[in-house]
Amino acid sequence: MWRFAFRNLRTRPARTALGLVGLSISVVGVLGLYSLSGGLRTLVADTLGQIQGVMIVRENVPTPVFSDLPASLADRVRKIPGVRAVAAELWKIAPPVEGNGFIQNLSRSMGTQTGPVKSFWNVNLVMGEDIEAHRALKSPVGPKSILPAGQGGGRYLDLTDRGKPHVVISKKIAEDYRDPQGHAKRVGDTLRIGGRPFTIVGIYETKSVILDAILIMDIGVARELLGVPEGVVSSYYVEADDPARIDEVTRRIEEVDATIDARRVSEFQAPYGMVIDRVDSLLLLAVSLAVVVGVIGIINTMLMGTAERFVEFGVLRANGWSPRDVLELVLAEGTGLGLLAGFLGTVLALVAVCVANRFTGGGLHLALSPGLIAAGLGLALCTGALGGLYPAWRASCLEPMDAIRRGGR
Repeated sequence: MWRFAFRNLRTRPARTALGLVGLSISVVGVLGLYSLSGGLRTLVADTLGQIQGVMIVRENVPTPVFSDLPASLADRVRKIPGVRAVAAELWKIAPPVEGNGFIQNLSRSMGTQTGPVKSFWNVNLVMGEDIEAHRALKSPVGPKSILPAGQGGGRYLDLTDRGKPHVVISKKIAEDYRDPQGHAKRVGDTLRIGGRPFTIVGIYETKSVILDAILIMDIGVARELLGVPEGVVSSYYVEADDPARIDEVTRRIEEVDATIDARRVSEFQAPYGMVIDRVDSLLLLAVSLAVVVGVIGIINTMLMGTAERFVEFGVLRANGWSPRDVLELVLAEGTGLGLLAGFLGTVLALVAVCVANRFTGGGLHLALSPGLIAAGLGLALCTGALGGLYPAWRASCLEPMDAIRRGGR
């Protein structure tokens, strides 16, 4: 039966090819979108996994960028039993860098092959550090990420940088804002942030598109640059004496003030997860539309095919084929078409993912897991079967002579 069905598909190459293309495009779209969703989840998890400790922010804010806390809160938190170190931080979206903000970067890069993709990530952040307090931390990410001296990494912020327009930038930012000769920014060069000149003292690299978008400077300098009043911070980074008691310390911190949230840094994955969950809901809608389009395409292909083969079905029925045999034949053709489209769509999706990974970078890696590939093949197979169901039923209902008469018209 299956051999007969695939042979019938080969006898109508143009119509079979159109059905394959229509359904395989749906499979490519589904696999590509879900691989992007999975890549974003992995990126966020890997990024936050690099950071230990507890972060204090204003209650019900998704990230420190939207949080404002009083600087006086630090003294109250330090008195909590189990707290080892408290470091104030100021987080805000960066003003234009070298005269270019996000919109300017997007406009400048439109029309280039990789510009629009890369400019999407060019939302730089300013992080102002209480330098003295941060030097007391045991698990800071920044100092550990400074490039080696042989790669021009320079140094991290120290006490001599307090009150001075000094900045530590990522390797990505250094390459994004090159000098007039086309060279990436280096330690000692000037970087204009918000129209003000800053001296680059260090260059770091975390290989995460989230962390590599941060401009690090003294918290006082950041306040002046961003127009934030004295006595206001965005968050506090807290380390416990005993990492095993971090949950207890977190609970005690929240008891100090009902308007704050104390979260492990890994818990900030939840807001990102909620956004990605909504993206997944949209993807589910796209999958549903893809299934509908695929089913309609298969129905059209199979209906046209069965209409051209009424004489064939009549002869088969006259030679002993039952209605069920005809039903199974046409259904096998639709299912086979779906299976072929699934394999073709999977191959195209793998190629698309490999190409996309060449341009994303920054820790974002798209991947097609075996489970996702299996789901794509299953979707194509079910779509082919559903699309072939009505044409198969219609063909099976024809009496032998009636089928021959219809086909002879």
